[in-house]
Amino acid sequence: MLNIFLILAVVILFQRQNRFIEMERNQRKIQQESEEMLSAFLLEIKEENKSFISKFYHTKQDDRSDEQPIDIDIHRSKDEPIRTLTQEEPITSETYSRMLASEVYQKSSDNKRDSEEKTFIEQVDALSQKGLTSSEIAKHLKKGKTEVELLLKFHENRK
Repeated sequence: MLNIFLILAVVILFQRQNRFIEMERNQRKIQQESEEMLSAFLLEIKEENKSFISKFYHTKQDDRSDEQPIDIDIHRSKDEPIRTLTQEEPITSETYSRMLASEVYQKSSDNKRDSEEKTFIEQVDALSQKGLTSSEIAKHLKKGKTEVELLLKFHENRK
């Protein structure tokens, strides 16, 4: 009778120990996933901050460029001096149309550059959809393998 009781006690203790170990594994897994998600989130925020700062500086430079004289002769030869428009000279319709055309051209070229320059996240998603592994993506983008893996895991959990 005592042997049966001791065997039953050992079995119960063994089961409790296994549950405790399993619970510990689950907590470590949850902790690791949380850390990965936070790392990916911070990475995403960092990229957004960089793009915001670059856009901010570009707008500042655009504001400053408005204060500088504007080159009004687009199709001049190298030997001709640069004619600039100052506030004292009257603006003709030809000058105004050239200024508008140059603004439109600059905006369209900026939009093309924005569409060509994908974010790191978009590049990783595109390469992963092509079937590349995380290490191949990291080599291609010249980033860390862990960084790419975290990003892929983060977007995988998001979907």
